[in-house]
Amino acid sequence: MNSKYAILLVGLVALTVMFSGCTSSSSAAEPAEKEILAVYSCGGPTEALADVNAEFEKEYNCEIRFTGAAAGKLRKALEDGAYADVFLPRSVTHSEVLANEGLMNPDYKVYQFTDWVIITPIGNPKNVSTIEDLLNDDVNVYTNSKSSIPALKAMAPEAESINAIYDKSAKDYDCYRKMLSDVASGNADAALVERRCTTLPGIAGNIEVIDLPRETMTPQIGIFTVGVMNYTEHAELAYKYQEFVLTDKAQAILADHGFIPVYSEQGQELYNNYYPEYLSLNN
Repeated sequence: MNSKYAILLVGLVALTVMFSGCTSSSSAAEPAEKEILAVYSCGGPTEALADVNAEFEKEYNCEIRFTGAAAGKLRKALEDGAYADVFLPRSVTHSEVLANEGLMNPDYKVYQFTDWVIITPIGNPKNVSTIEDLLNDDVNVYTNSKSSIPALKAMAPEAESINAIYDKSAKDYDCYRKMLSDVASGNADAALVERRCTTLPGIAGNIEVIDLPRETMTPQIGIFTVGVMNYTEHAELAYKYQEFVLTDKAQAILADHGFIPVYSEQGQELYNNYYPEYLSLNN
């Protein structure tokens, strides 16, 4: 009798060891759950930030859930209770407002600048070099007055000329990508676009880019900030993201996409000469 009980006991112990071994092995094989960071950004830098985010995810073994849309709409959503850990709006104003409302921490940073340029087909057949040249009768200009940030909004100091360009526009678009393609193919002599558009696939290398004086820019349209929301549930990772956007690696990615990184030579020149009231944000 004792022998039977002994055999039964040994069998139970063996089964327990076997199944407990399977359970622990299965648990060990399960990957650790990644920390998730909710990042809101204005739409312009979407392609650039996709590359920045991919590098950040690799470096910190996390997942970024990215939302890109008009900065004003996103700010309104945040004010109405939407959740984000980090917000990267075009302008300083949106960050200022959110910080004053107690929704964003006050230590937000400037991370890049942008500008508008004239584009023409390769060879610049009409020898366009200034905004005034776009008003010449023989220059066929395409516009995108219905886009989220049209030239009139981006270049308010040139409102009179821009309105005149709109009046003579040969074709007006609500989609800048189609307009870009038409300029590259030679259907138009020129157009005004944000510089980042000149780096898009199919456009880069197929157009001429003419720089414009910085004074033509609406100041708040030309500057971008990054800030951590004060209710974030992932404060450490959120601040790592804010810091990462300012690293050489991320700033190089932004430059490749046509933006002007804040810590580049040109970025520092713009910061000091055109936005001195915000210098303390990055000091």
